[in-house]
Amino acid sequence: MMEAIPRSLKLLVVEDEALVAMLVEDALTLHGHRVVGIADTLASALETADRECPDMALCDVKLALGDNGIAVAQALAGRGIPSIFLSGNCPAGAGHPLILGCIAKPFHNATLGDAVNAAYAITRGETPARMPSMLTLY
Repeated sequence: MMEAIPRSLKLLVVEDEALVAMLVEDALTLHGHRVVGIADTLASALETADRECPDMALCDVKLALGDNGIAVAQALAGRGIPSIFLSGNCPAGAGHPLILGCIAKPFHNATLGDAVNAAYAITRGETPARMPSMLTLY
């Protein structure tokens, strides 16, 4: 079993509800991570990803302007950026190995960072030190 990721991750939050996005950002920041952008559409997510090169993205499934987080996660995967869904509507599957799983809303702020660390460890071929129950893997 490997240790948890020791460094701060650069994370992209894809969420169209401003209050939820701020709560996610706060929870991730408290765990030592850096949110490099908050996007609410496919276009803004890709623009931010291209500019900031995040380590991973957390995507809601239902987004503004009729966009959806599944399309965002697939587009990010095509750029080599792993994702996890953070949604009240977790999809049954992902269709791409870089789309790792889902954290169902409502989530617990205290363990969100652990779930992100576990998912990121998996993308690196490592075994997470802890596998939070809130993270459902595909």
